[in-house]
Order: sequence, then C-alpha cells, then structure tokens
Amino acid sequence: MRAPLFSVVIPAYNAAAFIEKTLDSVRAQTLQDYEIIVVDDGSRDDTKGVVDRWLARHSQPGRCIRQENKKIAGARNTGIRAAAADHIALLDHDDLWYPEKLAAVAAAFRADPDTVLVCHDMNIVQDGRRPRTARMGPAAPRMYERLLFEGNALAPSTSVFRKDKALEIGGFRENPEFDTSEDYDFWMRLSRIGSFHFIDQVLTEYHEVENSASSRVEYHLGNAEAVLRDHFASYFRGDPGIRGRFLMRRRMATLYRAWVVALGAAGASREKQREYVRRMIVTYPFSPRNLARLCLWLIGR
Repeated sequence: MRAPLFSVVIPAYNAAAFIEKTLDSVRAQTLQDYEIIVVDDGSRDDTKGVVDRWLARHSQPGRCIRQENKKIAGARNTGIRAAAADHIALLDHDDLWYPEKLAAVAAAFRADPDTVLVCHDMNIVQDGRRPRTARMGPAAPRMYERLLFEGNALAPSTSVFRKDKALEIGGFRENPEFDTSEDYDFWMRLSRIGSFHFIDQVLTEYHEVENSASSRVEYHLGNAEAVLRDHFASYFRGDPGIRGRFLMRRRMATLYRAWVVALGAAGASREKQREYVRRMIVTYPFSPRNLARLCLWLIGR
C-alpha cells in the first residue's frame, strides 16, 4: 500500500476526557491523506481504550502505541519512528486543527520541496474568551540565530516537518532538564539543516489553562534556560566575545522578563517574583521593556 502523505503524531498522557475532540479535528480535515499515531505515554486513565474505540468506530487509519512514561519528547520520538509518512504533523492531545490545516501545509511543501518544516499561526483560547491570535515566525535567512537570540517562534501543533530530517538530527532530545522546552531545542537544531516556511493563516486552536501553578512556571522556564545555555555553549564554543556576551545577556533577560509575567499570572508571591525581577535588571538593564516591566511590578501590576 502507498504510504500516506502525513503521519499525525499525538503524544497523550491522561487524555481520555478530551482526546476525542482532538481526533475529531483531524477527521474533519479537507485533505484525508494521513494516518494517526497516538502514543499513550504511561497514562493512568483509559486513554488507549478511548483512542482504540474511536479509531475503530470511524475506520480511521492509525493506531495507539502504549509505552511507559518517557515524557513528551520520548512520546514524540516513538511516534516519529513508527510513522509511515514522509511528513510528521505534530498535534498535542488537547489542541485542535481547523479543517484546512493539512491541505494548506501540503501546498506549501509542494511549492518548495526543499523546505524541511512548515508552520502557521494559531488561536489561543482561555476559559471560553474570545481567541487571541499567536503569530508564528517570521522566517529569516539565518533562522537558527533568529530562534536563539530572539526567542521561540513555533509551536508543536502548528508545525509539520520532514521525517528524514528529524531523524537526521536525532529527533527530540530526551534530556530531563529540557522537558517542556524540548520543542524549542528541536526547532533550533532542525533550522541548522534546512529552511522553514511560515503560512500566514490561523489553522490551530490552543486551549490555555489560566493560572498555572507557579512551580510549573518555574519548571518550564528553568528548562528553557537550560536549553539556551546549552545552545550558547555550542554556538560560541566557549568564546562569545563582547558581542556574544551582549546577545546572551539580552536574550536571558528577555526570558527572566517572561518569568516575571508568568509568575504574576500564576499568583506567585511577591518575594518569588522579586528574584526574577532582579535577574532581569541585573542581566540587561538597558532595555526599555525591562525597565517598563520593573515599573509595573513595583506598582503591583
């Protein structure tokens, strides 16, 4: 049998209550040339049973692979290795695609077969409020440096990439200290071996949980810091020079600023927030945005 055009890889953990909606959004695609690979990453609920029954009920091509918990990078790698298609379309278990997603991505790959990754915009929904749009990208001639020094510009459920290129770089790194930021690391490594294309169209819906626990915020941003420090060490090979130190300090201060905002939204104590306000200012005090954030923090906003 001919391989499908896309393998939809969905890592799932304790997703029994909502994964059917995610699968329904795949089934609603206008382009039906795909297989579905759900990786049940050691769920404690009936995720695999729900997926198996859904696949059988709708006669959808695909399967659910059950494994011991390896975190999201390990689950994605399992799905990539099992994929029959040349293109991997990531979809997190609580996100939704709009019907034209795969058709638009297929057209982009046809237009430029040398592209290694296609990405698009997404809507972010929080507690049923009106969606706000997150713009991915933009593309840059030196995409690796753009990602490293300006910040992450992609999201898993908005990204489709070539399987052979993902395997060439070793897939997602499963380092524990990169967990929840493993995608940022993956985009940077992939950008070093090929070009990215961004579609100016909203094709994914991401549901955001308000007021995540402050401990989870620190965990995620701490791991993002680990990813950045790893790439800085590799990029500069131990000798950043004056310009390199400037770029690193500016980038790290941006991360600390995001930390302050996220901790405030999570209801963290002022004492905990103060540490990251201090890091932001000490690391890079010349940014108007950092100074503005300091002023807002001081007046309790």
